[in-house]
Amino acid sequence: MQLLKSKPFRILLYILIPILLLVILYKIFAVADLRNDTAKNAINETKAKQLISDMGKAHGIENWQNVKTYSVNFEDEFFGFLGSKSHAYGADKVNMTLNYIPDSFDGRIDFTSNPLKGESWGIQSWETYIKKGDGIINFKDDANITFWLPTYQYFMEFPLRIQKATAFNYAGEKKIEGTICEGVMASWNSTEPQSDIDQYLLWIDKSTHRLVRLEYTVREQFRFLTGAVNFKGYEFHEGILLPAIMPVESNLVPVGLLHEMRILDFKTNVLSPENLRPNASLPVIGDSK
Repeated sequence: MQLLKSKPFRILLYILIPILLLVILYKIFAVADLRNDTAKNAINETKAKQLISDMGKAHGIENWQNVKTYSVNFEDEFFGFLGSKSHAYGADKVNMTLNYIPDSFDGRIDFTSNPLKGESWGIQSWETYIKKGDGIINFKDDANITFWLPTYQYFMEFPLRIQKATAFNYAGEKKIEGTICEGVMASWNSTEPQSDIDQYLLWIDKSTHRLVRLEYTVREQFRFLTGAVNFKGYEFHEGILLPAIMPVESNLVPVGLLHEMRILDFKTNVLSPENLRPNASLPVIGDSK
């Protein structure tokens, strides 16, 4: 107790507290930058674009043109304290059917496990809704729906959607779990960090051109927040290459996973687009935000 009251200790606190606050503020407000030294200093947009194109072909993205809607038997499992706090499903392991219209952000989750079994969450032209067991659709703003529905969809359609990026750069080579990969930075307008536009760092198998790992920013939540997803257990579904398992990391979780997504089954054109757009008065806006 005498140490706490001593003048040298109080002076030390006066020095350390502002420094600590500055570090905390920097972490909160700094804009994460995924570029490595190669992506920063050795501009090679031509090679990057070719790798993105080759990756798209390896994933069968041309077959998405035959898909009006798709339905996915899906499982998501969350780990640890932060994983448990990052969702609103009521259980850390949840089963659901994901239904989407590709190249849009219109879709619906039908929950197939408790405690939300029988409930549906949907999004149409960025308007969110909930449908409970009585079948009544209630449109209301819901941040969880706005985040999770497009997130799941974006991961599954990523090899197709990233073709629309406007800024690319080569990021060199890296070995991931024994696989030699080539890196590509991708974004819109610029690969440099932007406060409101995400960066993506793709690691692509050098021999098969399959996506091995994707690192990304999450600007909509916090500008310093980054994550990574690994793509494992690839299988073809009607010509489209999809991973069976997608373990997800976060820079908020130094060790282990935040959650793990699993594709259990994938079917196309089970539902009509109209089924996923219950409000006929809303304009169709595609993948615009």
